[in-house]
Amino acid sequence: MKKLLLCLLLISMALPAGAIKLGVGLSGGVNMPVLQEDQGSGTVFGLKGKLNILPGVSVEPNINFAAFGESKQEEFGNRPGSKITSFGVDAILGSGLPGVGVKMYGILGGGIYKTTREFDDSATKIGWATGLGLEVGITKKIGIDVRGKLNVISSEGGATRKSAALTGGVNYYIGF
Repeated sequence: MKKLLLCLLLISMALPAGAIKLGVGLSGGVNMPVLQEDQGSGTVFGLKGKLNILPGVSVEPNINFAAFGESKQEEFGNRPGSKITSFGVDAILGSGLPGVGVKMYGILGGGIYKTTREFDDSATKIGWATGLGLEVGITKKIGIDVRGKLNVISSEGGATRKSAALTGGVNYYIGF
């Protein structure tokens, strides 16, 4: 992943100004289970890209690494939380372009979620996400991003896995 990001950065620096217009960002925050007693709150860290495709609509491919915290259950005692790696694409609806000032937006996306947990089988499933975000443009190229996102992971014949992620991050825009 580090090599990919380094290659993208080097390519973007070699191209003439304005040849590509995209944003890259990273974020981190808290991951909270929704209606799941077998998980505790944990952390989430993510990397994303942003490509504006229409006025007011951007596409944001992303990878996120989340971990739930330990849970305390009467019948089992303490149980470690799950770890989730997700690869997804979100549609950013609203102000997706960089610039100085405050911009609100909606999020609607989907992805592939790989869950692992000690003493349980690993599973790879499809899921979806929705949420709201706010970006404050510090300069024309740098924005501070805060968002809340609900993630729902599908499950066959059982309960779905739901979590709410509250993250903060920074975005850097290339070619604007």
